[in-house]
Amino acid sequence: MERIDDLQLKGLSILQDTDLFCFGTDAVLLADFVRLKKNARVADLGTGTGILPLLLYGRREDIFVQALELQENLCCLARRSIEMNGLSQQIEIIHGDIKDARKLLSGEFDAVVSNPPYDKECAGVGSRDKSHRLARFEIAVTFSELCASARALLRSGGRFFLIHRATRSAELFTVLRENRLEPKEVRFIHSFVRKPAAQVLISAVKDGNEGVTVHPPLIIYHDDRSETEEVRKIYHRDGILE
Repeated sequence: MERIDDLQLKGLSILQDTDLFCFGTDAVLLADFVRLKKNARVADLGTGTGILPLLLYGRREDIFVQALELQENLCCLARRSIEMNGLSQQIEIIHGDIKDARKLLSGEFDAVVSNPPYDKECAGVGSRDKSHRLARFEIAVTFSELCASARALLRSGGRFFLIHRATRSAELFTVLRENRLEPKEVRFIHSFVRKPAAQVLISAVKDGNEGVTVHPPLIIYHDDRSETEEVRKIYHRDGILE
């Protein structure tokens, strides 16, 4: 079933289909973590329904985004959302494989963003329908292949922003560095302050020097399960955009 979700950000909205993979908190937290310079050219690898381009545009209106998505039905939804928001000149949705990103996207990019599949392919056995399996498991693209495409798209000094499962952190850092993507900023995400980190936000610089800043953790909920003040600000719960 299709629905229109209000993003609570500069009047933007997005089409979702409950029968397909829908965006979640991870995309919102990643968009908040991303820092873009004026007139940045951005590539989004695995855009789904186009949530990251919309959120990034909502924070910086002078950017141009090319967004790549393998699933054709999600591509169609993303294109309709972009048209519905009148952003066809700022955001382009492209149907294709992340492994072919260098052939499908044009020019060099200042930033690449991705909310990739978190789990190995073997973990997806018996999972839900194909749309969810492709979004959650490394069936169509591995993390190594994702990093290779990010490296190919970025100019030297450009940044790769991603969110991933915290338990894979050691592997993530190794693969990033193998692809000349030097981790520079890291922030771990915890559901509760006394729980282990669930996800990790990473900013890596192509051909960057060594040295990484580990930011204070991002806590989602108080002990009473209410949202923390920072998460409320990220979601613009009170209608304020910082």
